[in-house]
Amino acid sequence: MLPLHIVFEALDQCQMSVAGLIMTLLTCPQYENHPFVVELVERCGEVFNAFLCHSAGQHKFAAHSFRMVENTYLQELCSLASDDNGQHFRASSASTKQLEEFSLQQMAQKIEEGAPKWWSLLGSLLDQNASGELGGEKDKEGGESELEGVFETFWDDVDEIDLEGMINELTGEWGLRPPVKDMRAKRRSAMGLMVRAYYTRERTGINETQKKTIISSIVMHGLNQKSNALQSLLGLFLQSAHAPYKVIDTLAHLGISVSTDTINRAIQSLSQESQNSLQRLGQSLLASYAYDNFDVDLKHDTPTVEKSNDSLKHLTSGLMFPLVHGVTLDDLKCSEDLWRKSALNPLVDEPHTPPKRAWWDLLERLQPERSTSSMNASCRNQFNSWMFLHDLFEQIPTVKTPIFAARAMDINNSTVSGNIQAVMELLEQGRVEDPAVTSEAAIGDLPDISKYVVLMHGDLGTGERLQAAQLRRSIESTSWNRLQHIIFIPGLFHLKMACADALWHCFIYPSTVRKDETSLMRDVAQLRPRETGIFATKPGFRRMHQLVGYAGICRRLDCWRVHACKQKGFSSLEAFAHSKPTLDDLKAMAEEITCTYVATKMERDLQFENALLLNKYFLLYEELSYAMNSGDIGRVEASVVKNGGKNSNRSVERIILESPLVQVYRNLQGLVQRDFSHTHLTTSHAPPDMRQTFRKIQGRLELNSPHEISPGRKSRHQVEDLQDKGREMMEKAAQGDVLIENEGDGIEALEGGGLGDIIVELL
Repeated sequence: MLPLHIVFEALDQCQMSVAGLIMTLLTCPQYENHPFVVELVERCGEVFNAFLCHSAGQHKFAAHSFRMVENTYLQELCSLASDDNGQHFRASSASTKQLEEFSLQQMAQKIEEGAPKWWSLLGSLLDQNASGELGGEKDKEGGESELEGVFETFWDDVDEIDLEGMINELTGEWGLRPPVKDMRAKRRSAMGLMVRAYYTRERTGINETQKKTIISSIVMHGLNQKSNALQSLLGLFLQSAHAPYKVIDTLAHLGISVSTDTINRAIQSLSQESQNSLQRLGQSLLASYAYDNFDVDLKHDTPTVEKSNDSLKHLTSGLMFPLVHGVTLDDLKCSEDLWRKSALNPLVDEPHTPPKRAWWDLLERLQPERSTSSMNASCRNQFNSWMFLHDLFEQIPTVKTPIFAARAMDINNSTVSGNIQAVMELLEQGRVEDPAVTSEAAIGDLPDISKYVVLMHGDLGTGERLQAAQLRRSIESTSWNRLQHIIFIPGLFHLKMACADALWHCFIYPSTVRKDETSLMRDVAQLRPRETGIFATKPGFRRMHQLVGYAGICRRLDCWRVHACKQKGFSSLEAFAHSKPTLDDLKAMAEEITCTYVATKMERDLQFENALLLNKYFLLYEELSYAMNSGDIGRVEASVVKNGGKNSNRSVERIILESPLVQVYRNLQGLVQRDFSHTHLTTSHAPPDMRQTFRKIQGRLELNSPHEISPGRKSRHQVEDLQDKGREMMEKAAQGDVLIENEGDGIEALEGGGLGDIIVELL
C-alpha cells in the first residue's frame, strides 16, 4: 500500500482537502503548466472511470455528468432555435421566396455545424457508428474480396477489347497508354472505393440525415415555438395535398407540422403576395390574360329542400402571363386606330375604312400559296413533303413562358354578361381600371388603358360571347365601356381537341369503317391491343393524339415503301435505305409521294381513297400541331380556315382564396418530394422504343397495303371529304348572318361566320 499518510498530513498542515487541492490546481492560472496538472488533465478519463466505479459515489457522479451533458445539448439546441439562426417562419408575413429557398440539406448542415455534439449523439442512437461495426467490417472485407474476384475476370475481358487504345487512336494520342499493371492497380482502387461506398450506404441508410434533421427540428420547435421552418413547410405541403384538418392538427401536436390556424395565416399572406405580383404585371400593360370555366360539386352532408340544387358551382379561373419576345408598349398602342376602322364603330369613316374581306381573302393575305419547289407544289403540299421527311429528324424543344395564376372568380361565364364580369374582374386583379372613374389620387399610379389593347385568351365560345358583348356596347361613349381595348385570341388547344375528335368521328366511330383490313382500327389493335373498346367508344384527346402520331408514321413509311418499290425498283424500304440516297433525292421523292398519296384522287378502289383521306387529315392535324408548337400563327390561321377534396375547407370562398397559389403548391410538392427522397421521382423519361411495334404494323400494311391500288376493291364505309364540306359551310356563313345564343330567351344576330358552330355541325 502506498504511503499516503504523508500526503494526508501535508494537506492537514496546509488546511486543504483533496477536493480543494484538485480545484486549486485546475482553476489557478499559475499552475496551468505544472507537471501534476498536465498529468491530471491527460488522465482525466481514468479519473472519471474511477469515480464511476466507486461504490459510494458512482450514482451521484453519474447524475452530475448527465446534467452536464444535458446542459451542453440544451445550449446547442437553444442557440439553433434562436431567431438569429434563421429557422423562424412567420406565417403572417410568409412569402414564396421563403418556400423556394428552403433546403433540407442546408438545414441539416446548419444543425451539424451549430450542434456538433447533439448531431453526434443522434448518429450514435441511429446506429451510424456504434452497432455492428465489427461484423460490418468483416462483411465489408468479405464483400470486397468476393466482388474483387468477380471484377478481375471482367477487367481481363476489357483488356482484350483495348478500349483505351481505340480512344487514343481516335484522339491521336499515341504512346500514352500506361502499363497493364498500373491500369489494373487504378481499377482495383476504384473498385474498392465503390464497394466501400456501397456497404456504407447499405449500413447507414440514405435517409439518416433526414431523420436527424427532423428529430432536431422537433426538439427545436419544442424549445422555441417560433422555430418552425420545417413544420411550416410540411404544413403547407399537407394543405396543398388536400390532407384533412384532423390529420394536420394531429401532426401539429406531434411537432411535425404547424396548426391549421398558422397555415391559414400563411395562405392569406401568400395570396396577398400573389395579388401584388398580378398588379405589378397588370400595370405594366405587357400582360396577356386567359380565363375558362370550371365546375365544383360542393355536396352537403345532409341535403335539404332549400339547398338541393346548390351543390354544383360554376366558377371561372384566370391566368396572366407576360408578353415576352421583345413586345413593347408601342406595339400595343393601337386601340384608337383599330376602333377607327372597326366595323362595330357606328361613326366609322367610310372612305378610310378598309374594304370588307371574306375568309378566303384573309387567307391569301396571311398565307399566300407561293411555290418554291421544283414541282410547283403549294404551301400545303410543301408542308406535307416536309412532314414525310420530318420522321427522319429530331425535334427542337420550345421555351416555356412564365404563368401567374389569378384569383378564381365566382362567375358563370356561359353568358355574355358573365364574360363581361370575368373580363372586368381579371383586369381589376391586374389593377387596370376605367380611367374615367379613377380617383385623382390614383391617376398617377394606374396606367391609362384607353390607348392600348389587352390580349384576352379563351375558347371559341368565349370569343363569340366577347364579340357579342362588343357589338352590344359599340354605342357607348367611352372606350372602356365599349370594351374597345379587348382583343380576343382563341385558345388553340380547344381547337386541337376538336380536330382530334373529328378524326375519331371520321375513321373510328362508325362501326362499318372498322371492318376493312386497311382501317385505322387495325392499327389500334396493334398499338393498344387492350384498349380497342375504349377507342371504339370514347378514347379522349391524349389517346387520339398519340394514335395520329404513331399510326401516321407507319402509314407514311408504307408510302415510302410502295413508292420506292414502284418507282425505284427496290424490294423493301430497308433495301432503299442501304442504297444511301442523297438528301435531294429524298426531297424529290417526298414531293412525289405527297402528290400521289395525299392529294385527293378518284380511283376505282374505295379503300385506297379512304387511305388518301386519312393521310390528308392526319397531315392537316400534324401541320396544326407543328404550327401551334412553333408559334407560326399564320400557318395556324390557315390551318383553322382550311380545316374547317373532402375537407372542411372545401367551399367557394376557400377555392377563391387558394386559387392564386396553384403554382406555389406545385413547386412546394416538388421541393418536399426531392428533399425527402420520394422513390417515384425520376428524371425525364426517354420516349418509348416503338421500332418493334412499327415493324409489326408495317408488316401488316405490306400484306394489305392501303396505298397500293387494287381496282374494284370495295369498302364497308366511304369516308366523307369534310374539307370541302367545311369550305362550303363557311362560304354560306360569309354570305349571311349566323345566330348566336343569348343568355335570355331570344337570339342575337352576329355578322360573319361562327367557326365554333361550323365545327360542331361538321362533327
